[in-house]
Amino acid sequence: MLQSVQRAFDLLERIATHPEGARLSELADGAGLNRSTAHNLLASLEGLGYITQDKKGAAYRLTGKLNRLLRLDAEAEHALRARIRPVLKNVSQASGESTFLAFATGTDYLCVDAVQSDKPLHLAVRPGERKPLIGEALGHALLAADADLAHLVRADDPDRWERHAQEIADAERHGFALDLDSQQAGISCVAVAVTPRAAIAVAGPTTRLPESRLITIGQKIREALDKVRPANQEWL
Repeated sequence: MLQSVQRAFDLLERIATHPEGARLSELADGAGLNRSTAHNLLASLEGLGYITQDKKGAAYRLTGKLNRLLRLDAEAEHALRARIRPVLKNVSQASGESTFLAFATGTDYLCVDAVQSDKPLHLAVRPGERKPLIGEALGHALLAADADLAHLVRADDPDRWERHAQEIADAERHGFALDLDSQQAGISCVAVAVTPRAAIAVAGPTTRLPESRLITIGQKIREALDKVRPANQEWL
């Protein structure tokens, strides 16, 4: 990441912790920057409309622009969930297993929607569950689909990345990621990226999900997504 971008976001985060506003001196000292550098970065953020000063020399405060961006992002995610919900239901019904949709959040993924299998023995997946991207089929599908996300995760934990690099490469080559009874005893999973930051997974007992069946389900998920994909290829 460019150092200036990293520093600018650091300043934004520091301002966010001061609802009453933060002055140049405390921002510069907290970020370990000289005041001239901090002032230039703050001036850029102010010019972009993300922060403001009531008057020259006053404390810096966040504007509503970030909140507006967050609302737009939330609306886009809601629209994606609504579009994918029928796919989750259809795939769950066809496979007889639990299906779920998750979004990448930093180096983790967050489950945002799920359809539970009606079989007595099944994997219970609940919206709100969060897991690391590395080591999970769903995470590997996302990492294979987004080079920037992969770079972030690899930099965060290079040793763990190397242990799973082949699985991620396989996911990129095949268009889906597999987890064959490796992360949770007795459970296997297949996952397909919907967008670079969202993916669908089907998971259940390994006794019902041998590798050949996981591959078939992965192909069926891709076909189902192709049928509902917007004409402009843009989900969000």
